[in-house]
Amino acid sequence: MLGKNKKAKQKSVDIFKNMPNVMDLLLPDTLQERSDYLCLGYNKYSRIFVMTVYPEQTWVSWLDDLFNIGNINISVKIEPSSNGNVINQLTKKLVQSQSEYATYSRQRKYFASSRT
Repeated sequence: MLGKNKKAKQKSVDIFKNMPNVMDLLLPDTLQERSDYLCLGYNKYSRIFVMTVYPEQTWVSWLDDLFNIGNINISVKIEPSSNGNVINQLTKKLVQSQSEYATYSRQRKYFASSRT
């Protein structure tokens, strides 16, 4: 009987009681919503900027000023266009370029002949 009383007095300890679950690992310590940013805990802030129009010409380091601010993450969403739409736009641009080149060539020949 003495052996059974000792076992009955010992409480079972759940070793997984204080183990964080997946949500505890993903969620920030605090979340405060401000008018133009989110505070995600000590010295962690989040703000979202959206660019809907890009410059016509880009270069290798055109976003360097943005990256120099600090820890920046960029997400890009690309929506594919239909093949017909792309072909039509490229064809228009090609015809426009060829027309401008032909006009420029004629003007160049005219100015060259008028000088002599």
